[in-house]
Amino acid sequence: MSLRILAVLATALCISAPASAHAAAPQEPAVRIVPPAPAGEVAAPATPEVDLGGNPAPVPTDRYWLEQGLDRLGVGELPFRVYGWSQVSYTASTTDRFNTPTTFNDRAESFQLQQNWLEVVRTIDTSRAETQFGFRVASILPGYDYKYTQARGMWNDQSSRNGIDTTYVYGEMFLPTLGTKGSTVRVGRWATAIGWEMIEAIATPFVSRSYNFQYNPFTHTGAQVTTELDSGFTMYHGLVTGADVFFDPAATASYVGGLKWAPTGSSTTVAANVFYTGSGYDQDESFQHYDSYNVVVTHAIQDGLSYVLDSTFGTTRSTSSGSAAAQWYGFANYLSWTLAPELTANFRAETFTDDDGARTGTRGHYLAGTIGLSWQPDPWLQVRPFVRYDHNRNDPFEGKGEMWTGGLDVIVRW
Repeated sequence: MSLRILAVLATALCISAPASAHAAAPQEPAVRIVPPAPAGEVAAPATPEVDLGGNPAPVPTDRYWLEQGLDRLGVGELPFRVYGWSQVSYTASTTDRFNTPTTFNDRAESFQLQQNWLEVVRTIDTSRAETQFGFRVASILPGYDYKYTQARGMWNDQSSRNGIDTTYVYGEMFLPTLGTKGSTVRVGRWATAIGWEMIEAIATPFVSRSYNFQYNPFTHTGAQVTTELDSGFTMYHGLVTGADVFFDPAATASYVGGLKWAPTGSSTTVAANVFYTGSGYDQDESFQHYDSYNVVVTHAIQDGLSYVLDSTFGTTRSTSSGSAAAQWYGFANYLSWTLAPELTANFRAETFTDDDGARTGTRGHYLAGTIGLSWQPDPWLQVRPFVRYDHNRNDPFEGKGEMWTGGLDVIVRW
């Protein structure tokens, strides 16, 4: 590991120590983790939450600076919540310029404004047996992450380093008489249920993302129905325009669906998700369509210690290089350990196989490991140092077969 990485990590780890001891241009991809809820969040369930049907990060119970300011202005009680956060990062690397094919914090030796996230939301309470309406509008205003979260057909004419993206924009209606325990109908653009990590900075353990997250869908646009069944089962079905496509000529009719098993009192949950287009590369629109099949298993080992397995298989009928078909698959393992109320240790070990190079741009088998801390001395502040190692013998990291990165990100809620 280079001396510059060691210097950055030493500084980051010193910053993150708790106050009291408790024992060329980046390649863009053609993206869900919820660690134990930090102070101010809705209380976490006994097991980590599995995202089914694109459920976003929990709405915070605390009111931060924006809502406090509205209160002081005498705005009064609003029928919705409005809040956000800012995330900045620094990443040191053994590469010279870019950390691709990893994304988001893809610039070596660089400070990045990852997200200025603004969210306006009216939630639905499915435990109430009455018709309800809700909505969510969440945007990056601005931030570097927009380069990866954008959908085709929305804000695509930007070229600046930090841009904007209306990442989620949807309306919902809960119908208590539709299904055994009611159903929620959603229309708009929302987060995919494929995988476990999320776009939101507050809902991921690291500023860097897994290959499974980076090279499978981020969002869908269309309509979806989620229904709670008996015996801890929930299912959803939807008709969407594809993966990361808004209303655009590149859109193709696609199916999303899944089934989640999360019985009351169980320490284990299982979710199976499907995204299917049956299409390949669209030559006319220069857009890659593909299918993804995903299984996520979570298990609460004991209080403060949880494990997640995220496994995804992707395939396409054709690629931009003209090959007849391509496929990729990955396994990401996560371990979260609460060391103290304000300090959590996170671990991620993953493999990702892209034999055709259809997703990452370089064929081969990727191995990666990430370790980091999340220190939250106050509900509005998170500091997260990390170290990551990536390997692929086909030299995708600026002509090298391995890459070390390290640094930290800071999240300020407002």
